[in-house]
Amino acid sequence: MSTAHAQVKLLTYEGAWGDALAAAASASPDLPVIVERYDGSLNAAASTASLVDAETDAANLMCDDGPAQPLNPELAQAFPPSLTLDVTHQCGVGYLVTSLVLTTRSDGPDSWAAFFDAESFPGARALPRGARGTLEIALMADGIALGDVYALLETPEGVTRALDKLDALFAQAQIVFWDTPDDAVALLRADAVAAAALPSVHAAHIVQQQPDASSAFQISFAGQIYRVQRLVVFPAATSDQETVRRLLNAVLSETGQALLAEALLAGPVNPQAWRNIPASLAPLLPTAQSHNIAVTGLADNADFWADHGDDIEARFATWLDVHEQGQSPALPH
Repeated sequence: MSTAHAQVKLLTYEGAWGDALAAAASASPDLPVIVERYDGSLNAAASTASLVDAETDAANLMCDDGPAQPLNPELAQAFPPSLTLDVTHQCGVGYLVTSLVLTTRSDGPDSWAAFFDAESFPGARALPRGARGTLEIALMADGIALGDVYALLETPEGVTRALDKLDALFAQAQIVFWDTPDDAVALLRADAVAAAALPSVHAAHIVQQQPDASSAFQISFAGQIYRVQRLVVFPAATSDQETVRRLLNAVLSETGQALLAEALLAGPVNPQAWRNIPASLAPLLPTAQSHNIAVTGLADNADFWADHGDDIEARFATWLDVHEQGQSPALPH
């Protein structure tokens, strides 16, 4: 005699991202799942949700301040036995990876150090208009080991070192600070910049859509700054943990992961998914085995930016304002 299970609610985003996650969650016809959409801000719909789709920053807030709840060990049984990264979270699990990567024409720089070498690789550069991501790149380019980046950036001297590295690049080349990834894509396609730090999803789109080899773009994943998209457990999950476990299993299965990766150009966390991902697509995704993300990638530190982001972003904004006025910055030490 079978046991009836109540429907569980998955809250995800509008648009293509939410569509792909809904498809992966609904792949099993006997899985009683209701998919609803939200804009990333918690609303009344979250009160009855079992799982909520969220970036790590939001997932941390949901977990620290409520209403998310700690991950039940029984739900953890849904996770594949071997994940590309440790993507578990105190209140959920990661299911896809995106990153900030170096994107250039095929003859452009292939490392962050080379990105800052405008003598060998002439042309303008494009970086995010903000400290987060930009300062990590500057420190990696200055030779700081991945494991030391945030410890150094936590100090005033570390921020100064990153800004000094940017000053050195300013002395050789124009730096364009972009507001949206689409702005950076437009700059690359117009050859207005020689290289850009770009979200991996947008970089993969550029490579896929290039008309011919003569206009080829390339992505360098060494030193990628990666973020993990999470499914956060909410109190309603306790009403039917078996269905929630099956839902997590569907999203983390090799079939669900391959569907998500191909639809969204994001990196799967289940390495078995690569068996179902086209060989031509694999090199464009952050977690491909060839990129060795666990060794050559830098995990974006959401806790660091929650604790120090306001002060560092304010200092970066002051520095940037002086540069955009065409003056030499007087950096605080």
